[in-house]
Amino acid sequence: MRKDSTPRDMLLDRRVVERNIRKGIVTREEYDTFLRELGDASENAESITARLGEEDPVEADDEIDEEDDEEETDEAEG
Repeated sequence: MRKDSTPRDMLLDRRVVERNIRKGIVTREEYDTFLRELGDASENAESITARLGEEDPVEADDEIDEEDDEEETDEAEG
């Protein structure tokens, strides 16, 4: 078992659990038990609808190009 003060949920987070198992910080059995104990939270889910805008994707690049042009002008004058 663990001897540190790190909260259990953080040690068993799916992003780091494999590393913690390899290091012996948690056991595979402890992780399997944690997964079995997780409740079904699907009832808390909210459906959303996303729609891509019809903006010209070049507009963002144009702003960057304008900034680059200003820098080049400053360097030429300076």
